[in-house]
Amino acid sequence: MNACDQQERELLRRMSKGDQAALAAIYQRYSAGIYQFVLRFVKLPDLAEDLVHDVFLKVWDSRARIDPDQSFSGYLYRIARNHVFKTVRQIAADRELRNRVLQELDTQPAEASRQTAEYERLFGLALSSLPQQRRNVFRLCREEGKTYAETAALLGISRNAVKKHMVLSMRAIHEFMVRNGDVTMVALLLLTLAA
Repeated sequence: MNACDQQERELLRRMSKGDQAALAAIYQRYSAGIYQFVLRFVKLPDLAEDLVHDVFLKVWDSRARIDPDQSFSGYLYRIARNHVFKTVRQIAADRELRNRVLQELDTQPAEASRQTAEYERLFGLALSSLPQQRRNVFRLCREEGKTYAETAALLGISRNAVKKHMVLSMRAIHEFMVRNGDVTMVALLLLTLAA
């Protein structure tokens, strides 16, 4: 075990007992990396800063459960990732926050164009990864605007089967985008699927 690992374990032990100076030292050590990690997803520096502070507040709130002998950086980045995804859902639901993200993209036309192209590429990959029947149902309902009853009649399946295929395809597409895209793309997906 090297001195850096020992020092971090000691800081984590102190923090778990309520030592705010130890939290400050942990923050100093990890905040820049967490900020860069979060910024890759959200693209808004102000929002990224807020999320970094939220992450360290969560660490402080859960300090008693932190095991100094386990990988703290893995734990910290997992909290950051989960918090980013939670924020994505809020962006999709919160009109003001969604408008802020879209406004930021509007002020960066080249970036917005790149994001749109990447979103369309990933969405196409997600759609093509669906089983054939599910893909047919999704295209008829979402792209052609057919009702569940019309889709059921065209494909010779029940309306309930259409509904089940839609739920499963939307879930699969969402999971694909979360795994492969950034927060802006997932927010765009949620806006698209909600339309």
